[in-house]
Amino acid sequence: MRRPALALLLAAAACGGDDATSALDAGADAAVIPPTADVTRDVVATGLTIDLAAMSGTAVIELGASAGPGASLEVGDLDIRAVRADGVDVPFARTGAQLDLGVGAAPVAITIDYGWRYHDDSDGAAAAGFTLTWPYYCGNVFPCRSLPADGSRFTLAVTNPPSGQTAVYPATIPTDAAAYQLAWAVGPYVRTSLGRTTAGTEVVVWAYANEATAVTAGTKHLRAAFDWMEQHLGPYRFGAEVGSVSAHWGGGAYGGMEHHPLWHVASDAMGDESVHVHEAAHGWFGDGIRLKCWEDFVLSEGAATYYEARVIEEVGDAGAGTAAWAALDQELANLRASGGGAIAWPQSCGQVDVLTIFTRVPYVKGALFLRAVERKIGRAMFDATMRQFYDAHDGEAAGVADLVDAVRATSGYDAAACAQAWLAQRAIPTDLTCP
Repeated sequence: MRRPALALLLAAAACGGDDATSALDAGADAAVIPPTADVTRDVVATGLTIDLAAMSGTAVIELGASAGPGASLEVGDLDIRAVRADGVDVPFARTGAQLDLGVGAAPVAITIDYGWRYHDDSDGAAAAGFTLTWPYYCGNVFPCRSLPADGSRFTLAVTNPPSGQTAVYPATIPTDAAAYQLAWAVGPYVRTSLGRTTAGTEVVVWAYANEATAVTAGTKHLRAAFDWMEQHLGPYRFGAEVGSVSAHWGGGAYGGMEHHPLWHVASDAMGDESVHVHEAAHGWFGDGIRLKCWEDFVLSEGAATYYEARVIEEVGDAGAGTAAWAALDQELANLRASGGGAIAWPQSCGQVDVLTIFTRVPYVKGALFLRAVERKIGRAMFDATMRQFYDAHDGEAAGVADLVDAVRATSGYDAAACAQAWLAQRAIPTDLTCP
């Protein structure tokens, strides 16, 4: 995300639902496994078919092996109509927004048919034609596991869009991704190719025809920016076609959302180059490396904000990088004047609602912490460190502590005290470098 859009994303979803249990025939096999909760069961892959006209969906979910029977999925306010495995009904029980399944411990593919409804508080599929499920509203769109550390591969088919409109979405996400990464947008979209990177990745933009002027300004250097990140951070993992999709969020919403490989940029921000580059950078940090805990939010947004300024410095117009860093320095000064704002990296895991730390603090402090590390160990060593960190967590989750370990292992510098000073306290260091 480029910037917090609190009016959009602080709204809570009502995820209730009556208890419901699938009916079993009177003559059912006594050995049938009853619905059993297991919120840790690995979701290996999810294949979705979404019918926009019928507001229905079918999810084929591959569950990995487990130590015991059962599996649990988040289902928000979905209308669960049938659950099957190999054509046989699977017992299920619903408690609120959790669906418990009666499946054995062996790997199994289950098919869930369901109905969904529109959500217009940035917590599901909106009637305006977009989905937005960050951070934990995926269950309002499909059966899922919302913790970012729980990665899954995805396929998606969105059918029956309104006449004259196009559904824009990735047909596949081939590398493990957080559930909120999957998204679609529907509208009178026009596709524009910006060319291919050195690695062969095609960079595109999907926008309305009347947004052409903003698109030209905002994506002027997007292909070059993506090329730079591929070459300096490592190979991109989510497909051979990437790019920005104009999201008509409405209500003056600004910023973007990291729905790689086709990330969303608010229609009001389509002319802002920094937003496009920021969302592109999430392909490496936030998506490419998922978060181990929500408390590691600064790893995603701090890194994306650092590269927002750094890449514009590398490939943008003359002076644009200087202006980007100066804007961050001014935000830091404003935070200092207010007492530091907040802690950017809470010292816990799974104890903090990410929406309580969804402010500009993790963006700004995180980016300038990374700049301080860069200045301490030198840009060449910093670049090597970040690339090795990305390579070491190929399709995995990581946290700030893992980044600190990577800096130590690659450069020999222990950044732990610097991370504590910048990220784990409200106050801002008086010295903007690392000790």
